[in-house]
Amino acid sequence: MPVLMIRYQVADEGAEEVADAVRATFAEVGERRPDGIRYACLRLAGGTEFVALLELDEGVENPLPGMEAARRLRAAVTRWAVEPGPVPRPVEVLGSYRVLG
Repeated sequence: MPVLMIRYQVADEGAEEVADAVRATFAEVGERRPDGIRYACLRLAGGTEFVALLELDEGVENPLPGMEAARRLRAAVTRWAVEPGPVPRPVEVLGSYRVLG
């Protein structure tokens, strides 16, 4: 089960737009309830830095690219990113309690 981390920082003036797009994405994920995915997005308190964690069960294709809200989130992040666009990076889970499988 690969776990990916996506970290990005956005301009101050775009932080709320990105946060709203994250909320819309999670609303769509909640409606669709795709199997085999664990997904979380965090924002450093009051800041402009975001971190997403995505875990997919073995053999499960990432459903996010097929969701309209997730595409709008990606566009907002691309528009407001203050550094090169976010790149998903595999991470090694050393410990997790009820967050990742």
